[in-house]
Amino acid sequence: MEENNIRNLLRRYLSGACNPEERARVEQWFELLESNKVKIDDADLEEDIAEVRARLVAPLRKKRKLYRYAAAAAVLFAVAMGSYLYLIHRSSDGIKKTEKLASSAADIAPGRNVATLQLADGTEIALDDLSNGAIAQDGSNTIYKNGDGQLTYVAADGAYTGKMVSNTLKTPRGGQYQLTLPDGSKVWLNAASQLTYKISKIAPERLVELQGEAYFEVAKDARRPFKVRSGNQVVEVLGTHFNVSSYDDDPSIKTTLAEGSVKIVETDGRSNVTLEPGQQATLDHKNRLSVARVDVSDAIAWKNGKFSFNQTDIHAVARQLSRWYNVEVVFKGKVANINLSGEVHRNTNASKVLEILSFYNLNCKIEMIDGTKRIVIE
Repeated sequence: MEENNIRNLLRRYLSGACNPEERARVEQWFELLESNKVKIDDADLEEDIAEVRARLVAPLRKKRKLYRYAAAAAVLFAVAMGSYLYLIHRSSDGIKKTEKLASSAADIAPGRNVATLQLADGTEIALDDLSNGAIAQDGSNTIYKNGDGQLTYVAADGAYTGKMVSNTLKTPRGGQYQLTLPDGSKVWLNAASQLTYKISKIAPERLVELQGEAYFEVAKDARRPFKVRSGNQVVEVLGTHFNVSSYDDDPSIKTTLAEGSVKIVETDGRSNVTLEPGQQATLDHKNRLSVARVDVSDAIAWKNGKFSFNQTDIHAVARQLSRWYNVEVVFKGKVANINLSGEVHRNTNASKVLEILSFYNLNCKIEMIDGTKRIVIE
């Protein structure tokens, strides 16, 4: 098949416009990719198709909804066919046109491991400016910066003081960081987030306060429950894996359980829910709690270095892009309230992520205004 025919067919599949024969053709193509029956003569193209196959096989084995991987494949296939990134838009007379995205000089680099640590005395340490190794002493704890954006506390043997002090880890827009708390719990902090936590082991409970988003792997300690306060809710656990997304500009707080059990309590005490693995609790702006079963991998995709959109509202997608690429996202004209599906790595430039939007007839571009880049969607 020619490139344009493939792209058009995938777009119709995503929009549900395929007839039964076309739908079968798309699904057969993915089955061929998975079974390694596709033969490509060109060496470079064959290498790129191999990457497409590698990213598709595992999800397909889980029998998840295929349209998500059609979107992902469309993105990767466009790269495979010569690394051209196209955006589709409608002209004033309603005719579709295709234009090449801005050159790499106008692209936007992805976020990276960058954060600031605020000690109990107010001292702030820019972690990205420091070499690996011991970076500070706070009470009886030595704080180490490890490779790949990790922060760890190591306490002197038996040297715990009665002084209750807190530290705060902050990530900017375009940053992320990983933290091992003094109790051994691990935390991944997403962009534009901050976590405040006690560094003493003698506190009767392990209470942390979150603004933004974080994924937690909590160390078991039956004597001291672990609690996460975020917005108008508190998550209570003993030992489990879960994700909390609590950004001020999001319409709700979402708590997703990957393993174990958690209890979510509104701070006013009016209601609470207990989650099972695979469930997500949503606390809306009216403090109404609801529970739904979700695909956990979507909620924690950011922690695994991916954007994963599964019928995600276009405005929610824009907020994620804005935080990770540290850029303003602007909507021009009347943009349909559409939901997007697709998956792409977060370590790519913004242009490759924007490619997903092209399959929904959205015109996207990166503009430079007074020396500042922004993403425009119309």
